[in-house]
Amino acid sequence: MAPTRPIDRADLGTPWVRNAVAVVGGMFATFCGYSFFVPFLALHLQDLGLSPTESAAWVGYIGFVQGVGFATSAPLWGMLADRVGRKPMVVRAMAASSIGMLLLPLFDSALAVLLVILVRGFLAGPGTAAVALVSAVTPRDRLAMVLGWIDASQVLGISLGLAAGGILAATIGIQKTFVAGGCFGLLGSLLVLLMAREDFVRPEKFRGPSGRNLMRRFGGALTQARSTLNPTIVFAFLLSSGVWMSQQGTGYIMPLRVQEIAQPGQVALFTGLAASVFAAAMFGGVLLAARLAGRWGYRQVLFAGLIGTTVLFLPQGLVGELWPFMLARALQGFCTGLVMPLGRALIAFASDRADRGTVYGLSGVFGGVGTATGPLLYGTLLTATIGVGPAFMLGALCFLPALLSLLRRSEINALAARG
Repeated sequence: MAPTRPIDRADLGTPWVRNAVAVVGGMFATFCGYSFFVPFLALHLQDLGLSPTESAAWVGYIGFVQGVGFATSAPLWGMLADRVGRKPMVVRAMAASSIGMLLLPLFDSALAVLLVILVRGFLAGPGTAAVALVSAVTPRDRLAMVLGWIDASQVLGISLGLAAGGILAATIGIQKTFVAGGCFGLLGSLLVLLMAREDFVRPEKFRGPSGRNLMRRFGGALTQARSTLNPTIVFAFLLSSGVWMSQQGTGYIMPLRVQEIAQPGQVALFTGLAASVFAAAMFGGVLLAARLAGRWGYRQVLFAGLIGTTVLFLPQGLVGELWPFMLARALQGFCTGLVMPLGRALIAFASDRADRGTVYGLSGVFGGVGTATGPLLYGTLLTATIGVGPAFMLGALCFLPALLSLLRRSEINALAARG
């Protein structure tokens, strides 16, 4: 693959470093705040009067509508990013994500929570917008490294947020924890707003009377973006879908799995810690991904990470004690961390810079589909019929499409080397 050079003194103060720092900090704050919410939604619904079985079904519905909102809106936000600038889309996404959490304690029914999360899903999606912003100005030989930073910032935010969220939920209550997470997440959007710089010039092919025939222009943008797709980008899309489907699907039912193996008064605490262990190990994976890919090859590292992520779902559904469950979570987190930044970098290597916002928007469709179907499949359908443990084991199915596609992608190493 293309060599990845570390930052030297000449890079300091350059626009791409400034934007990378702003986005890394913003993503850390956003995902840290978001982690005050996800693992505790099922417990919050139980506080509203639902039984554990009913809460499992409702988290499936809620996760589904959030993913639908994200999947349907991601191409639109990606198209706008290529036409009005990437920075406004990052600020919009981060702020919407946090405001959605701030609003949750105001409602006392599962249906109202579902509607709030639906709107949040439509307006949010900071990951694809942030990657489009930094990839537009980052040198290609630094791109995998910077994308690794972004993934690492998300994972570190998730790791610390889950641990802090578990402690807060056990001490001040779940609703106040949601408010704290929303406030912290808003700091991320403020950081990008004040620090990031973008000298955006609309490409000539996108110029024309604004607001005229919007749907026709949107359709034309998608057609043009689809023409740039190739099997490697499609593989990256499948990988994104698998990551989001598995993590959202099993993430929402994880409190129910912890309820089966933890002491009754420790469920909230160990739910946060179990998710935090996964995220902390993922942090190590994303930091090492570019270095390992440079030594062993993109395709080889992706294959190893996919195999590990897939197989490690099995012990999580089988064990009956906390410590082996935590160990399996940690190992799977490391493997998942290997594949995330490499998949995002492949999209950038294989797409035109002017179309990158739209292409990353299309990748958001796959991520949104995974986000939508994961909770519905694992929370509403599988958990209600076969139980939490077997549902966890079937999380391995999420990565089979990407794994089968990778077996046919012999060109990945050569593409990365040209990057």
